[in-house]
Amino acid sequence: MTAMKNISDWKYILLDTSFIIDYLSDSSKCDSNPVKKENIELAKDIMNILSSNKRTIKPQFYVTSITVGELRRLETEPIAKKIIEILSAGDVTFLTYGKSEAEILNKTAYAWKKKKQPNVTQLQLENECKKNGCANFRGWISDDMKILSCVKNHHLHKKLDIILTSDEKTFLPIAEMMELPCVVLKKANFPTDLFGNIVK
Repeated sequence: MTAMKNISDWKYILLDTSFIIDYLSDSSKCDSNPVKKENIELAKDIMNILSSNKRTIKPQFYVTSITVGELRRLETEPIAKKIIEILSAGDVTFLTYGKSEAEILNKTAYAWKKKKQPNVTQLQLENECKKNGCANFRGWISDDMKILSCVKNHHLHKKLDIILTSDEKTFLPIAEMMELPCVVLKKANFPTDLFGNIVK
């Protein structure tokens, strides 16, 4: 996989559900969870950089229909308002999950299974996931794979610079398996200046 581009060079950006949820969250309510608090603050910093009027590149955000479905569970007026704020930071394209995306997913999943685990069963996969802390293997993995298959063709046509996620346990490994540029919300994953600010 190629090295991650600088934030100043990002144009085509997929926002995963977990990233959007962190961006919409209030970090002051997470004082007892410093990791979550840092994720939330980092998501807000990144969106502030991407929505800056000083940027020469206007961001093109991708949000999948799968993510829209997941966010509907969070329906409250403040969250709806903040989603609109995200969308106003740049152009937004809603990507649907249809026949061509399903075909991409089937080919990718089959190739991965055949190469990595030719004899593994669905039950073995589920048990392995439970051991690693996944509460709902089937739902999480299928939704994550669908989200990523929605953007695979964009990547092949050089219209994907980065995928932003907060999910290191399930989403990131699938993105890596699909050879997509993905970064997890962690300060260590972003270059910073001497004052700890993200380098744009």
